[in-house]
Amino acid sequence: MYWTTGILALLILTLSGCMMVREGKVKPPAQWPPQQAQPQKKSIGLIVTGALDPKGLTQMPRMETVESVRRQAFKAYSESGLFSEVVTSGEPTDVRADVSVIEEEGSGPGVWAYLSALTFAMIPGYVSEQLIVSTSFSDRQKRSLDSVEQNEELGFWMQFFLLFAMPFTESTASVSQSVHYDMHRATIQEAHSKGIF
Repeated sequence: MYWTTGILALLILTLSGCMMVREGKVKPPAQWPPQQAQPQKKSIGLIVTGALDPKGLTQMPRMETVESVRRQAFKAYSESGLFSEVVTSGEPTDVRADVSVIEEEGSGPGVWAYLSALTFAMIPGYVSEQLIVSTSFSDRQKRSLDSVEQNEELGFWMQFFLLFAMPFTESTASVSQSVHYDMHRATIQEAHSKGIF
């Protein structure tokens, strides 16, 4: 009986909730899909790769992040209605978009994270990362047209009492996907306003 109570108490103490939030730098476009002014649509090829932080402080992005960015890029460019075809295979197209994904560590596990761990997540812990999506556009002859960069900070909160809020919040995967999608839509909107396509 005492073992069961002890194990149950230990299990409850080690449970903690988590929640991912976004800073909100990247806003979804006011009008989506953008207005189409060109009579003839062009095809676009998307090449999505992970890149090292130019400062050299972090490692390559996780493959899950690169795949999510690739899926959300395809979705955003397809839904924009600006292109006759969206290709991800690398075949020649009218416009090529080289998308680089950089995950830059923000505030890491500092004093608060250690305090959170020592108090079994009674004191909240916070970790953040900066997601940078840089898109370079080129034409069929591989001449550079322009580039657009979007960045967003994602924060990850951990605390015992968030355990009870978790059923009412978006999952971390859902928040990440919406951030990636909004970053691509903002990129398309900015590139379209610059006259790239």
